[in-house]
Amino acid sequence: MSLRFLVAAACWLAIACGAPAHATADDLVQRVGFDQHLNRAVPLGLAFRDDDNRAVRLADYFGSVPVVLAFSYYGCSNLCPTVIGNLGDALRRTGLKSGTQYRVVVLSINPGDSPLLAAHSKAVYLQHESGETARAWHLLTGGDDSIAALTGAAGFRYAYDAATHQYAHPAGVLLLTPGGRIARYFLGFDFTPAQLRQAVEDASEERIASPAAHLLLLCFHFDPAGKYSATILQALRWIAATMLAAALVWIATRLRRGRQPPAAG
Repeated sequence: MSLRFLVAAACWLAIACGAPAHATADDLVQRVGFDQHLNRAVPLGLAFRDDDNRAVRLADYFGSVPVVLAFSYYGCSNLCPTVIGNLGDALRRTGLKSGTQYRVVVLSINPGDSPLLAAHSKAVYLQHESGETARAWHLLTGGDDSIAALTGAAGFRYAYDAATHQYAHPAGVLLLTPGGRIARYFLGFDFTPAQLRQAVEDASEERIASPAAHLLLLCFHFDPAGKYSATILQALRWIAATMLAAALVWIATRLRRGRQPPAAG
């Protein structure tokens, strides 16, 4: 990571954080988050439609292998594609066989999303994957009640912002056991193939992990005209502080090394 990148990114974020918050979105801070309900069983009887427009139940994907569960909405152009893309890349590099060692279920939190839009999103998300891998991924849509029941069981809290016509929601994925119990949370999107492989193997043995370190990374786009939601404002401030701290540590290290006398020959 270069000094130029750290300073430029931190400065941009610091400037962004100085913008006024969007007054109508103040309550998003309290409404959005990821509550970890480890060992809770998700309701497998819920009805959805898959990306082939077939009527399915959540139970159709459980019983034999662990399930990676992600929440998104298929009209999102912000963080959702990054989370799903990183998930696909990391799973591919685990060395595990999709379909026979794990499945992936992605649920749209927007009840207005259609199976056609789910199919289009699947093609975009998995454009670099094989047909066999794609068959292990299931992008679902559903009604308000089914979405609320599954997100509630998972502890996934989100909110619709009418001013921007977007869903503010946390970034992260869950690992569920073959029996449908929540085994592990990955918060954010920076998870490694080794971590995912271990989580899949543990979940396959019905082992439940400890809670993940708390991280609230939100998917929500700010208004470039200068109005920001309270949610993204809070996230930007946290990221800016982190990046500024990293930049200062990097500069101090370089300066300290530059002051050291050369070793005697």
